Amino acid sequence: MGLVKKKAGATPSGPAAPDAQVDRMADPLAALEDADASVRRDAAHGLGHAAPPGAVAALARRLETEGDAGVREAILTALARIATGEAAAALLPFLDREDAALRNGVLESLQQMPAEVAAPALLPLLGHADPDLRIFAVQGLGGLAHPGRADWLAAVMERDADVNVGLAAVEALAEAGSPEALSSLETLARRFPDDPFVAFAVDAARSSFRGG
Repeated sequence: MGLVKKKAGATPSGPAAPDAQVDRMADPLAALEDADASVRRDAAHGLGHAAPPGAVAALARRLETEGDAGVREAILTALARIATGEAAAALLPFLDREDAALRNGVLESLQQMPAEVAAPALLPLLGHADPDLRIFAVQGLGGLAHPGRADWLAAVMERDADVNVGLAAVEALAEAGSPEALSSLETLARRFPDDPFVAFAVDAARSSFRGG
């Protein structure tokens, strides 16, 4: 059987042709809203490497409704890579969501940013009325390699009225390996003398700093 020449204008069957994929990616901001999750994911990756004006707002807007885990991860990675004050601020509202996986992803993205970018976004949350948000701020700040980290955690242990926020600071302090705030552990223990969780956490942190 001889070869049959394709008719002019015929299009290949099956997956979208490469030219169609290129057309959809010509505008990565528009591609963020594409019905195809792989196109949205590729758009987010591209925006993380070359962010035009409006990229941060578009990524945050897509994150609001995105249900695909891979696309969400790509968006969080893109915002961490953009690493501006605007990108850090765009992530903060997601710390107030019920979705624990999203909250954890947001914290990781903030911690991947330079400390001088992420810290100014997180620090105001230490004064928030919601103790859960204060805890998330403590966790985020504890993961930053910033010279002010120990002082921030110490201030939480010395002043925050919620015991759970204080316990989060103890955990962050121990994970960060900041023995310079050791005296603040003692302050927390004195502030909540009848709480067995505080006594246990303070003792464990104290032992870790003193080598057991």
